[in-house]
Amino acid sequence: MKSLAFAVLIAAALLFAAQDPEPEGHRPVDVFADLDGVWAGTFVGYDATGKELYRIEVRQEYRTIDDQTQEVVVRDTMPDGVIIEGKGRNVARRLADGSLQLECVVSKSNGERVKHHGRVITGPTGKPEIVWYSVAGDRTETFREWVRESDTYCIEGMGQYGKTRMLMAGEYRRL
Repeated sequence: MKSLAFAVLIAAALLFAAQDPEPEGHRPVDVFADLDGVWAGTFVGYDATGKELYRIEVRQEYRTIDDQTQEVVVRDTMPDGVIIEGKGRNVARRLADGSLQLECVVSKSNGERVKHHGRVITGPTGKPEIVWYSVAGDRTETFREWVRESDTYCIEGMGQYGKTRMLMAGEYRRL
């Protein structure tokens, strides 16, 4: 009986040792892989009645730098022509239960610092998407992001800024 138990332990140890904890294609950062590259498009905000509040021309660049981190560079051209640049990181960490902990932090040239937490969800098409959310002071935001057909990056979201509620949407093309 002891030899059977020992054999089972040896087999389990060999099986565990043979498994790569983050095999290729399963690194935490791979959750962001569809975003790698350069994107350009328009991001629009609407008030609670559907009135357009702003329209921003956006250029975003994403680059995976290690197993957990993707670098983010953002350039927003505001309606008045002012350009706001941002630099940051998307970070994905694998938790003990196998789920992912996602974080996005961007520091902008206008002094704003944005920090979102995220989770992977199943979107309406049945494919994985990311939902980003944050609550900071009187600012609450929730965004759903996904890449459609490998060349279109889509964002839909809502936010509340003080007493102002907003619906937001963006669509960017891969450059």
